[in-house]
Amino acid sequence: MKSNHNIIRALLKRHPDGLKASDIAKFTGIEVRSVNKALEGVFGVYIDRWELATHRNTLAAIWVVVDVPVNCPKPNNTGIRSAKEYKD
Repeated sequence: MKSNHNIIRALLKRHPDGLKASDIAKFTGIEVRSVNKALEGVFGVYIDRWELATHRNTLAAIWVVVDVPVNCPKPNNTGIRSAKEYKD
């Protein structure tokens, strides 16, 4: 299965005001279900706000992407637990 994360991140970078999942699907040709599933795991993407959807009087999430600053602190130990925690 091909990951769509990079495609979605690149598209959202070109739309700083954000996009609905349905808009992302229209721009990329990816199915809406696949877009919604991918958005759950795309790094640096989050829901900025909710807007009225075009049908059924529901709300639609507006997704945006943020870039991680170069000088952002990064953890030394990644993962659920570091090796030091297991030793103690």
